[in-house]
Amino acid sequence: MVNFNVTLIAQVLNFLILVFILAKFAYKPLMKIMDDRKNKIAGDLAAAETAKTDAESIKAEYAAKLAAARQEAQAIIDNARKTAQTAHDKILADTKAEQDQIVKTAKEAIALEKKQALSEIRAHVINLSLVAASKIVEQKLGSEEDKKLAGDIVDAVLKQ
Repeated sequence: MVNFNVTLIAQVLNFLILVFILAKFAYKPLMKIMDDRKNKIAGDLAAAETAKTDAESIKAEYAAKLAAARQEAQAIIDNARKTAQTAHDKILADTKAEQDQIVKTAKEAIALEKKQALSEIRAHVINLSLVAASKIVEQKLGSEEDKKLAGDIVDAVLKQ
């Protein structure tokens, strides 16, 4: 059989007393510390999850504001383009109108100068015709009727 020794019984008894003392004084505080640590870790995880949710919310809000800012910037750019195009078209129309006016004025001036030049040429041709006719006939033609007749002849020649 098994031989029990007094030392073995004393050691078992000491072990049981030690377990009782540890259970009474060390196990409960140790378990309390472990529970406190467990609760702290759970609280930290919950806080981290809340912070993550808040960060995602802020990120979504930032993205929405960024998209709105981009849309506003695009609207400003489009408005500036429309304004520039309108100004361009107005300047172009004003320039075209001014050009047309200058051309019209120039044409009128040319027509007036042409009329004056033709008038001067007509007068010179009449005078030359009278001089030539007077040389040919050897007399000087100077009456108004002669001038009118020469003018009619020059007009007929110029119209042809």
